[in-house]
Amino acid sequence: MHFEVSGSGHVPVICIHGWACNGSQFAGLNPFLQKDFRIFCLDLPGHGQTPLDGFSPGFERYAGLLVDFALKHKLDRPVLLGHSMGGVLSLMAAASGRLQPRAVINLDGSLPPREETVAGQRLIRSWLDKPDFRERLRTMLRNAFFLPSERDARCETILQTMCSAPEAVLRAFPEQADALQPDRIGGAAPRYDVRKAANSIPQFHLEQIPDAGHFLHVYAANRVAAIVMSFLKPPLTA
Repeated sequence: MHFEVSGSGHVPVICIHGWACNGSQFAGLNPFLQKDFRIFCLDLPGHGQTPLDGFSPGFERYAGLLVDFALKHKLDRPVLLGHSMGGVLSLMAAASGRLQPRAVINLDGSLPPREETVAGQRLIRSWLDKPDFRERLRTMLRNAFFLPSERDARCETILQTMCSAPEAVLRAFPEQADALQPDRIGGAAPRYDVRKAANSIPQFHLEQIPDAGHFLHVYAANRVAAIVMSFLKPPLTA
């Protein structure tokens, strides 16, 4: 599994990208976190520079890889920082019982999902076998994930990355989303149900960046980093 390491701090942070994305999208956070953290940015199988090589994409398998990665590299009490699907995987890895993370930071990952999020997943699933699936997906993601002010060259690069992902990767999320257990595992307008998350996740804390869309770690990296530092500062100095 391809990964890149940066930062000189003693606290490990594992950055987990979203569906059909890659670890390089966390690059904007590095300048703000590298003094205090050792940052590991992964490419999950079928994403970025990690090929599928026969791997069958799935939430449980990806979450298991995250745990295996932390244990293999002896990352003591890592921070799990996940975006979108990566936020869901971070929660699942923490809930596995095999890892003792210092904290889980979910950047707009939809678990437990809102009704609107579930409806969107079903719509994507209904398009899977359409010949123009990737173009439909591109249009939907542009409208759903990016504010009008964010529809720039960075937006188009992210959309190109996502819509060029292997078929197995693009099918995995909409086909398997309903199998998640949002009552057991717990951005700008959160795609997850805040009430359910607060009821099921100990020490739940919500922060919002109203003028950033789904890719807040790309478009508001400095403010995301400030929230991360604020959230983790007491444990760092304890």
